[in-house]
Amino acid sequence: MGDSVMYDSPTEFLHEAANSGDLCVAQSVLPDDDGTYTVSCSCERWMANAPSMEEGLRPARVHTGSQR
Repeated sequence: MGDSVMYDSPTEFLHEAANSGDLCVAQSVLPDDDGTYTVSCSCERWMANAPSMEEGLRPARVHTGSQR
């Protein structure tokens, strides 16, 4: 990836994330039709469900090791 995400365009960032292999470089929290959220990681080895976007960010941070 570039020197900083701040310097990458959204397209560059998504391209890098898609080509990251099994690295945890990007996480997503996406709304589902039933009002819950699906949380996943670019490593494609981890996925979770959450009742809110805020509550979905916590397990994503735990997954990447940025929060316990």
